[in-house]
Amino acid sequence: MRSIRTASEYRSIIEQIKQLKHRMWMLAAQRGNLDPEVIRLSQEIDEHIVSVQMYWRAQSGNESMIG
Repeated sequence: MRSIRTASEYRSIIEQIKQLKHRMWMLAAQRGNLDPEVIRLSQEIDEHIVSVQMYWRAQSGNESMIG
């Protein structure tokens, strides 16, 4: 899992999540929820979401040190 360092990287990851979710939904509709590719995409999305959560946690920590 990679660490998000900038707002630009954050926006890029959010866009990737949207694209992956769309692809996952399409594959799930065609192949079913238990298809290995659907599961792989779901896991990849989860990893990106954790990165986003870590980014926000770091941002809120930085704000509390400033304020």
